[in-house]
Amino acid sequence: MEDITAPALSHAERPHAVRSSSQLGTLAVCEGFKPLNTEKVHWVTAQGNRGHAALDGGDDEILDTDFEQRMKDCCQRYSDSLPPASQVFEEIKVATIEGRWGYTDRLRLRENLGPGRGVLIDPDTADLLDWKFVRVKEVTDAEINLQGKDYVVGIFEDPRFPSINTIHVHFVMPRFESVSTATFTRDDVPRLKLEIFAVLRRAKRSDSTSYRGLTLVPNYDACRYCGASGNCRALRGIADTIGRSYDPNNYGIHPPIPTETHASAVKDATSRAQLQKLAGLMEQWAKSVRHHNLTASLEDDKNLPEGYAVEWAKGRRFITSVDGLFVAAQEFGLTNGDLVEAATISWTKVEDKLRERAPRGTKQTVVTDFNQRLLELEAVDRPEPTPKLGKV
Repeated sequence: MEDITAPALSHAERPHAVRSSSQLGTLAVCEGFKPLNTEKVHWVTAQGNRGHAALDGGDDEILDTDFEQRMKDCCQRYSDSLPPASQVFEEIKVATIEGRWGYTDRLRLRENLGPGRGVLIDPDTADLLDWKFVRVKEVTDAEINLQGKDYVVGIFEDPRFPSINTIHVHFVMPRFESVSTATFTRDDVPRLKLEIFAVLRRAKRSDSTSYRGLTLVPNYDACRYCGASGNCRALRGIADTIGRSYDPNNYGIHPPIPTETHASAVKDATSRAQLQKLAGLMEQWAKSVRHHNLTASLEDDKNLPEGYAVEWAKGRRFITSVDGLFVAAQEFGLTNGDLVEAATISWTKVEDKLRERAPRGTKQTVVTDFNQRLLELEAVDRPEPTPKLGKV
């Protein structure tokens, strides 16, 4: 049995059970829901973690902004407005049905004064508070919210709280300055357990290797946080319907990548076209990979791809003063011809200089005559055009 007086785990450090209390509402919508497995913490979640930590330990220094302070104060004021408590517990672990568990944000055991008025006896009423720093919309009403019901079952069946007969659930939403409440008694436990069991048992079907997902129910609010959405049969069906409406004649006919990917072995024009498109996409993808990997590595060397290091190549040198170059060249015995022979001259830039200096109305004539004179002097050479593939 967990020591209820031991220091509480922080909100961010709490482990989650498989199909935890907070997932029950989503599982009730779609049995195939799987939580996202990501280390990246959304900024709203980070705000919530800091708010929970401040409420747990009373240390407001962890809060980043005045707005976070106001949200934390809103939660604390509501808690302080409830009837006096004989004991208050933060982030305690309670066991729920089917071998699962959950962590309550705050559990307040109300003072229960005996006949002598002033003598405390075992509490018969508790307030269960759950801080909800949600941003998009308010959470499901406490009367039907399965997360609250799961916690209620766990507390009523916890041997540490044998005298509690009534639990008031409070979902406190500081962004909306609202609270949703509901009251449950021990008589409600059989019904609550059956509701939770029904959701869990239906969801358990998705664990089977023979599960085909025929009863999945796509829902945007559930799907965008679902780790299985990329391979979801129901979502694929929706995407296929949309794809056919965009391209009814060709959708699904040609695979995006031909079976043969070695260009030397491809014989038909259709496959060559697919490879040509793929080559362009891969070039852009490769540039993107190099760019983002380098950016991440420069920001923090912990982001270096394994086996790689940032190297600093010498920058390309440019002559910024032609006059200075001629002076230095003469001092070291180089002729103007040597410089021209060693330099790479931009034909286009020379033409631009001619246009700048030619009288109005004669610019193109001057450029044409200049190019003709270069050809007569055999001073230039233009290679044959280089073929390349372009989109038609």
